[in-house]
Amino acid sequence: MAITKLVNTLHDSHTKHRVVTTGLADGSTELSSNVFVDVSGLKYATTTVTLAAAPSTNFCIGEIVATNDSPAVHMVVQDYEPAATTVSVYRCTSASDATPLGWASGVATAVGTGKTLTGTVSGLSSTTTHGSTALAITAKTINLRHIWWDLASGITHCRIFFDGSGTEQTLMYLRGGSTGAWNLAEVFGGALTMGAAAGNSGGVLGDVGVTTVGVASADTYTIGLEIGKISGFEKPNFEQNAFLGYDSYRTGNH
Repeated sequence: MAITKLVNTLHDSHTKHRVVTTGLADGSTELSSNVFVDVSGLKYATTTVTLAAAPSTNFCIGEIVATNDSPAVHMVVQDYEPAATTVSVYRCTSASDATPLGWASGVATAVGTGKTLTGTVSGLSSTTTHGSTALAITAKTINLRHIWWDLASGITHCRIFFDGSGTEQTLMYLRGGSTGAWNLAEVFGGALTMGAAAGNSGGVLGDVGVTTVGVASADTYTIGLEIGKISGFEKPNFEQNAFLGYDSYRTGNH
């Protein structure tokens, strides 16, 4: 017995994410701290790649860099400082397609240690990923801007919260049998922030979780969320290319 979860992503840019999740229960199994928004899995989620040494050729902002992991990991260079030993990236589709993707679960191991890096502009780098720390999850800051919902009357209530490996932040409880739509700027005077949510072990900080109480067979739910991306989601900082030896708006495969 389970409660289904069907997800329809309406929008996912570097500034906001809109998603509708719906489900039907075939028993009394609850949603227990179920992740409705995985911030690491959103597009433009930046991470930091640590290098074994400063490369002899700077990376180009906006170029696609591929590792020799199996399978290869493709990333867009979001930002880089001259001769630095770290580079900010977000995941993309392929070596020839810079369409942004989110990071799957286990983001910290997506890129291996000691892996080569080949850029579409800078070429094969003289350095590799660090021998012990390859990829670091950038902590995300988000807020909840809009919510719309429809809960079956058989459901007692559901809890919506921002996750954290140390502390969660409850956002609201929604009563079973209720239907509504809130623009939180109008209802509360502003978006709901992450508040006391703390701890990013496993990259969970800022994930939006849902827990239900009182679910019975044939109960249904629909919950829509609009999340504002405040930090940790960025487009390439192309202007930085002027300091890296490239034209200011050279964009690699963009």
